[in-house]
Amino acid sequence: MAESSEQISEEVELLEKTLTRFVREDVLPLERTHGLDWDTPPPKDLRRQVRRRSRELGLYAIDMPVEVGGAGLPFEVRCRLEMTAHSLDTLFFEDLLGGNGGPTSMLLACNQEQRRRFLAPLVAGDVTTCFALSEAEAGSDVAALRTRAERRGDRYVLDGVKNIISNAAQADFAMVFAVTDPGAGARGVTCFLVPADTPGFRVSRTHDCVGFKGYQAEISFEGCEVPAANVLGGEGQGLRLAMDWINGNRVRTSAWMAGVTRHLLERSSHYAGQRRQFGAPIGSFQAIQIKLADMATELFAAEQMILRSAWLRDHGQDLRREASMTKLFCSEMVNRAAWEAMQIHGGAGCLRETGLERIYRMARVFTVVEGTSEIQRVSIARSLLAHAAA
Repeated sequence: MAESSEQISEEVELLEKTLTRFVREDVLPLERTHGLDWDTPPPKDLRRQVRRRSRELGLYAIDMPVEVGGAGLPFEVRCRLEMTAHSLDTLFFEDLLGGNGGPTSMLLACNQEQRRRFLAPLVAGDVTTCFALSEAEAGSDVAALRTRAERRGDRYVLDGVKNIISNAAQADFAMVFAVTDPGAGARGVTCFLVPADTPGFRVSRTHDCVGFKGYQAEISFEGCEVPAANVLGGEGQGLRLAMDWINGNRVRTSAWMAGVTRHLLERSSHYAGQRRQFGAPIGSFQAIQIKLADMATELFAAEQMILRSAWLRDHGQDLRREASMTKLFCSEMVNRAAWEAMQIHGGAGCLRETGLERIYRMARVFTVVEGTSEIQRVSIARSLLAHAAA
């Protein structure tokens, strides 16, 4: 019998409380004990420790099907938890639930042997992965991919460079997209599961990216031999699989942005009630009240967009337009929220010790990753025009 909406709501509330307690009582103290900061990604062993504990608590890979070791809960629940997780401002943001480096529905295309070798340890939190699609000359323009995979008997030889790949430096294996048939266009791209210790696989450099120092990296493939058994979903299915990942991740990343905005709103509201000027809390001034009201209103709208898009995904509907709309709105919203939080905090917001200037810098990345705001607008407009012409 299907669970009622009340049962699901109660379950989500319990999960949110569990997640919040886990971060406050275990994860944040872990950061302090090891003297971690945002200038360097957490060590791989500590990240694994957090993932395994999250798994024990029933949080990690929560939206993956039961048959592959997940909790089988809806993607909508995952997005609700993402909003909670990212409102807590922890360095282990990718390890609480399984972010870019965790299990994704794209990997349900794994055959049984691939599930044993790659998906099972990923769902267990023992390893992480990375989505290696973008290149210096091919970001949104995936048709311009230059990484090649040449078939030689029962193996493929990969050559090329992937650029600005999240979690690449610590990934145990990569989901690599390469051209197997240059004359087939979009149908000539194939996805390979490539262990990081494969000869010819090399993290050639890490990027000092705004707000995410050392998290993005470049991967080089030079004569990298990959067994044909490591092809995911069949030859030529790469872009179809990639779009499943991209659309879902646009919504999940939007939940991340909403969580950051929650954090900014909570801190700004608290500060406005404590900071006094001209004999009164600054929250008593209309200029500050308007900023807080606008932040809260936009956050409410963003949350509803995220949940609606997640519902569409859970019900197997085409969410390309809605995913683009959600990502566009949320990424620009969090930038406005970061701006206003800095204004509300004044000089204190500019101090590194408060952490707000870091969030302000980090927010700027969100209008670029997972497709720029411009790309989202073009995608939305094309969808509208195609629908009108049908």
